[in-house]
Amino acid sequence: MKYFVEEVGGNRVDAIALVQPGICPDHFDVRPSILSEINTSSLVIYHGIEPWLDSMINASENRGVKKLMLQGPWGTPPLAKAKINSIKDALIEIDPSNKSYYEKNAAEVTKELDALNEKLLKEAKEIGTSDYKAIVMAWQKPFSEWIGLQVVDAYQPPETLSVQTVQNLVIKGKEEKVAFVIDNLQSGTTLGAQMAEEIGGRHVVFSNFPEAIPGTETIAEMIQYNADQIFGAIKQSQNESKEIAALKSDIASLSNQLVIFQGLSAIFLIIAIALGAMLYKRNN
Repeated sequence: MKYFVEEVGGNRVDAIALVQPGICPDHFDVRPSILSEINTSSLVIYHGIEPWLDSMINASENRGVKKLMLQGPWGTPPLAKAKINSIKDALIEIDPSNKSYYEKNAAEVTKELDALNEKLLKEAKEIGTSDYKAIVMAWQKPFSEWIGLQVVDAYQPPETLSVQTVQNLVIKGKEEKVAFVIDNLQSGTTLGAQMAEEIGGRHVVFSNFPEAIPGTETIAEMIQYNADQIFGAIKQSQNESKEIAALKSDIASLSNQLVIFQGLSAIFLIIAIALGAMLYKRNN
């Protein structure tokens, strides 16, 4: 959310992140300083999964603070654009004198996201993401479907899953010949790795927040990073398939050569026996 606000608000806005990058807001240990940060704010933007936020706003002395809840995922260019537009409208409402400034910034970010959307979907089509099935962590389902993967099932955060649920996912993964198990970095990656190993697929990890991984300071960079992870995994899979096909071809060729060699050996053996018999008869 901080990234979106900074992109639209520019130097007209001082954006403060209540939760550090890479930390899930649902599992956040609240800092006392949050109250003072809310007290000096004109607008609080949140996602709706912060169980502590309403009580902090109510406990603050800032009765005039406006709230904007932006629910739902943001990990694809179209979803990110929706967040950008909502924030633009909220900033214009509290600061109408800078309307054109916010609109200009929002338009520039939107243009960048549109270009990224076109670029990545083109690459996804060329590499054939739609040929691959995946089981994904629920928070990465929108991105996985947008990039073209066949999502056969999705799972909630690991701590909420029963052993039977995990076993059912593994069984389904084997039956569907799932190629990838996709995890969300911020919700843990151990379970996905274990399922991928049991299924016989590849484990791929996406990030859900900018700045959680070096080089992902913006939403666009985060989306590019996630796309690179699945593109790289597919290319690796395709290369291995080519190597296996080439190996099978070599084995088939060697098998054919062995058959020919065995046939020639049999002929030479027959000839040798015949010559030996003729020599033996002549000598006698």
